[in-house]
Amino acid sequence: MVAKRIGLLALVLTMSLGSKGFAADDGLEKGTPKLQSAGPMTFGPDGILFLGDPKAATIFAIDTDDTSGDAANVSVNVAKINDKIASMLGTKADQVQIEDLAVNPASGNVYLSVSRGRGPQAKPVLLKVDASGNLSEVSLKGVRFAKAELPNAPEDKEVGQGRRRQNNRTMSITDMSYIDGRIVVAGLSNEEFASNLRAIEFPFSEVDAGASIEIFHGNHGRLETRSPIRTFVPVTLNGKPEIVAAYTCTPLVRVPLAQL
Repeated sequence: MVAKRIGLLALVLTMSLGSKGFAADDGLEKGTPKLQSAGPMTFGPDGILFLGDPKAATIFAIDTDDTSGDAANVSVNVAKINDKIASMLGTKADQVQIEDLAVNPASGNVYLSVSRGRGPQAKPVLLKVDASGNLSEVSLKGVRFAKAELPNAPEDKEVGQGRRRQNNRTMSITDMSYIDGRIVVAGLSNEEFASNLRAIEFPFSEVDAGASIEIFHGNHGRLETRSPIRTFVPVTLNGKPEIVAAYTCTPLVRVPLAQL
């Protein structure tokens, strides 16, 4: 399985978002998802949370059963949230890493993907903050869920030398967004041109190899093919859906979703 290749120019622009409801048959079945790590998140309609597990190179769709509330009027402000999370999990604040945050548009509740501990032994935890600022752990036992496994993720091992030594599997999923019935996923693959972007239909079916992303970095004077997109936002330009993506040290880029 080989990824497509997309070449891009670096540009700057504005944001917008689109979504649609799910069909009655969403492909979710009752069970307990086995997370190896907690990473990027995004919400779709109807309280469905998409949670990325980079270590497992898997995206979980989880029915939060959280669809009541007045999301438009929710304002959440929790002081020293790291300390509160640490107290709840029975550890110290420096052993808590908040990996991502997503707001459920159906309820206004805030969800946090958290790592308890550091390094490869860190344990994944899913937390929720309600409109009153109350913090609670989200149980995944007996929930309705489905999963999509990435077919060409990097091997789960450290590679490289010196300061560049790293485990690329931890970057198999670096950001996600639900856009008009598809989950757009950025990260690294095991391809020669490793920077990858893919769109996965929901309900889940087959997951393809995605598209390899190449951008010309003016300061480096060469194409960047191994640095992943770190974050992105969906936009609509001239009536067409695109994303604006950011790298660690590269200007923003535009990606037309029609190319995925």
